[in-house]
Amino acid sequence: MRITSENLDQTIERNEQIAREVEFHIQFIEKRLIKWKSLPIEQQALEILKEHHLIEIPIPDENWGGAIRLFGQRKVIPIINTAQPRLYQYFIYWHEIYHLTEHEEMKDHQENYEISTEFDFNERKADYFSSQMIFGHSDLYDYFLNLKQSDFLVKIAHCMKSFKAPYKAVLIQLYQIAKKNGNEQLQQILKANFDRRLTIGEWSSIFQEHSLDDTVIKPSFVVNISVVKEAIKEELKHHPDVELYKDNLSVILGWEEKYRAVQREIKERSNG
Repeated sequence: MRITSENLDQTIERNEQIAREVEFHIQFIEKRLIKWKSLPIEQQALEILKEHHLIEIPIPDENWGGAIRLFGQRKVIPIINTAQPRLYQYFIYWHEIYHLTEHEEMKDHQENYEISTEFDFNERKADYFSSQMIFGHSDLYDYFLNLKQSDFLVKIAHCMKSFKAPYKAVLIQLYQIAKKNGNEQLQQILKANFDRRLTIGEWSSIFQEHSLDDTVIKPSFVVNISVVKEAIKEELKHHPDVELYKDNLSVILGWEEKYRAVQREIKERSNG
């Protein structure tokens, strides 16, 4: 379900329904993050994804952020679209981590876990989990209210930069807290601005005008298939005569060449 101003309240209601479940999952994930606690939150997510043989490739599709793919019969591998703005990539990191780990967490909290086969509901869980991992125990609401700027988009730009979160994630989090606190004026402002869509260039102008680092709202265009490539090469060292490994390596090298070309093409188009 695409979230709009019309179904924003329904989204908040769903968040409340799944809040306890998501909190259990956050506690489960935090056990894995102990060794990376000194890193920024987005880097912590990246380290988890690397453990699952992360693939990063630029795909020129603004509606596709990432996915989990099954390779062979056993390996599930996360794929992140690096043609998306970095802020959106960071959000997708945690979204895909939820999908990668939800079945593991069910074993620990089976009595508290609702197994849902509804695609939209499961995606809402992944999105809400991602949002809570990004905003954590920090108070976005107070931060927003204490900003001195009067322009709404400028204040949101500061939130996006400070919390490294995409536009809609910031607005949903603010709306949820504003609703809980009975701040109807802020709810109206958030809902009135919810469906606005600015281009990367427009956001970049706002960020630059107000001395904010605009690299976070630009794509990274990273091509990274090295983890899978090296894993196959390692298997070939031990099993040099297995044709399947040779074929798989050929496919991966073909992907790498293809997406390097896509990377160059997108960068040239963005710069031109």
